[in-house]
Amino acid sequence: MPANLTPQYKEAEQRYKEAITNEEKHVALKEMIALLPKHKGTEKIYADLKKRLSQLEKEMKRKPKTPTSRRERMFNIPKQGAGQIGLLGAANVGKSSLFYALTGAESVIASWPYSTPHPVVGMIAFENIQFQLVDMPPMIAEHTEPWQWGILRNADIVLVLFSVVDDPEKQIAELKQEIERYHLRRVIWVSTKIDALPDGQMLHYPVDALYTAAEQLMGIEELTREIFDRLEIVRVYTKHPGGEPDMNDPVILKKGAVLLDAAAHLHKDFAEKLTYARLWNAENEGIRVARDHVLADGDIVEFHIR
Repeated sequence: MPANLTPQYKEAEQRYKEAITNEEKHVALKEMIALLPKHKGTEKIYADLKKRLSQLEKEMKRKPKTPTSRRERMFNIPKQGAGQIGLLGAANVGKSSLFYALTGAESVIASWPYSTPHPVVGMIAFENIQFQLVDMPPMIAEHTEPWQWGILRNADIVLVLFSVVDDPEKQIAELKQEIERYHLRRVIWVSTKIDALPDGQMLHYPVDALYTAAEQLMGIEELTREIFDRLEIVRVYTKHPGGEPDMNDPVILKKGAVLLDAAAHLHKDFAEKLTYARLWNAENEGIRVARDHVLADGDIVEFHIR
């Protein structure tokens, strides 16, 4: 039986292969296990992943990482919300201003370079879910340190910023080199400070970028929608038999997830004891669905367990 591995699983597998530290390998392995389709054809893969994870965790216990500096302690930022988003860009490109426009949280907003000395975390609201946003210090050339790339490599998406002023083509070329060097795979290019352009002037760049002006909130709604689309997730709502679904507390799953994945996300007993489920969406009204039914964004599910 073929494994039918998803693109998301293969991306996590690639991050595992490229991981340098045990911490990075641990994050990637756990993601691979979560994204692995659960069926007969993946039993051996699942067993191998669990074995590798167990061996890695034993090694990490034998050789615990003891942070010796504040910067080392900042290497791992625990993920929150429906996805973790990093910010990458040169000094004074407008990262802190965009951070504030997206989250409403204060970073250090100033007109001089290197005004953000360490990562700052905030939450982006999108409809009924949130994304975690990490504002990084400037990360170009001699001002970059290894722990910073560790944070971005573990992020789900990286927003790559360049300013439409200050030679944008040069900024893009330098950023492309860093993206390739550190294997950042899921990026969204964002041009900043477009309010500095003459009225009606829209320049074209060698990357497909979204246009923003943070202080005027231009392009912010489009950017948050793009983040949601690129995360490739679905929101699934659950309900008790005879009850109403809670539309403010969805289960967040990767696209391609099936009914059994949603059940396991809620509780392992749900997956083991599931007899059947009913589904509501725009096309269906309480239909009975199989355990391998692929879920879509907005589906409402009612689980029946033995």
